[in-house]
Amino acid sequence: MIKRNGCAYVTKRRKINKNLVFISTTLFMVSIAGSRPLLPLYADELGASHAEIGLIVALFSFFPLFLSIQSGRMIDRIGVKGPLIAGVIFGILSMLILSIFHNLVGVYISQIFSGFAQLVFVLSMQAYSGQFPKSKLREYYISVFSIAIAAGSFFGPLFSGFLTDLIGYSTAFLTLSFALAGPLLLSLFFSEKKAMPIQEKKNEKNSFQLLRIPDLKRAVLVSSVGLLAKDTYIAFFPLFAAENGLSPSAIGGIIALNAGAGMFIRSFLPWVSKRVDRDVIITTSILVSGIMYMLNPLSNHILWLSILSIILGFCTGICQPLSIFATIIALPKERVAEGLGLRLTFNKLTQVVGPLSLGSLSSVFGIAGVFYACGAIILIGSLHPNKFLFYKK
Repeated sequence: MIKRNGCAYVTKRRKINKNLVFISTTLFMVSIAGSRPLLPLYADELGASHAEIGLIVALFSFFPLFLSIQSGRMIDRIGVKGPLIAGVIFGILSMLILSIFHNLVGVYISQIFSGFAQLVFVLSMQAYSGQFPKSKLREYYISVFSIAIAAGSFFGPLFSGFLTDLIGYSTAFLTLSFALAGPLLLSLFFSEKKAMPIQEKKNEKNSFQLLRIPDLKRAVLVSSVGLLAKDTYIAFFPLFAAENGLSPSAIGGIIALNAGAGMFIRSFLPWVSKRVDRDVIITTSILVSGIMYMLNPLSNHILWLSILSIILGFCTGICQPLSIFATIIALPKERVAEGLGLRLTFNKLTQVVGPLSLGSLSSVFGIAGVFYACGAIILIGSLHPNKFLFYKK
């Protein structure tokens, strides 16, 4: 009887944890992911050049580039609850700034808050998912987290696109801030469990030494390539689509299809990864992503753009969950959040350098040049899989 009650409690607790992770992450991403496709269009309406839009997009990741490792160490020490609450509050502030200040200065400031909000929230949720002792439990919660990211990234742009057509940018951003009330309340129910005892603080090592772990190095590189494909699309596709006469709601719908495809493939990823080697899965996804980028400038009809978006979503939806899981299983338990922070550092470097360089490129060669250049970079990555992939032992 005691054993049965114990199993029932574990099952109930697991369901509660799953719901906390899924609902909090989905609502958070509805707001943050919903705002990101609007920003290039909003900045363009405020008179920003393509180079300035690239700077705005890069600013989202600029400060997290330098704070990812320190944030991971902090989360290892104090637990996830406080950082989760702080991340949501910064997210609310970023949306309110966009709603109140109708100028480029407000856009710049909001991106600083928004970028830091996403950094702290995502790191905390990844650390929470990776704290369980059993590998199957870790993979389960990482899968739940990844699907929630994709779900929020699907509904966010779809919701914000239609909102903008109906009520304008300012009120749309204000509405997105309300979506963060849910994660703020749910954050209070997360445990205060700490991964690193306080006395171990004096034994900290240089975080970059973790890159000596071969599987971690490969996972970081896979993550960076996948993120380049995903974020460049979110940043520059709205401008490309607007040049072809698409409305904000149509643009939001196409980006939602991209995220929906990622959500769909992540649901089947555990099943697929058991039957196909990870190196084959990732090499194929990177290769096809590059081809989809090359085909985008050749298409101007909403149907073809939607099909390309869905295929690209399938491919980019594969890289992140596999790289997160590979990162966690490669790391010592007491340095999981720190290692995830290291991974995010390289992600943020990609998110800073990519938009800045591609934004400047678009000023010379147009938006189509961005897609050709990014596609070429991704294809080059797929030609050298040993540098990018981790392998099953």
